[in-house]
Amino acid sequence: MCLRYQQLDSKSRRIYAAGFFFLLSGILSQAISEDSFVHRHFALFNGVRFLLLGCAIGLLLWFNRRRCHAASPRP
Repeated sequence: MCLRYQQLDSKSRRIYAAGFFFLLSGILSQAISEDSFVHRHFALFNGVRFLLLGCAIGLLLWFNRRRCHAASPRP
């Protein structure tokens, strides 16, 4: 059974939105890689980018777990 995202509770929707915000931030941060700040602090920039992507993965996995438990009927 598939649940639409509008049928979920507000906490699950916020987790979903935060996860995709971090994912989008991590992916789009590569677009600014030609700036001089990135060339001077390459390790810091990569660390922040991987932190954003790691948070996105964690939040989206948490959302998926909450969604799967909401879809299963309780005895």
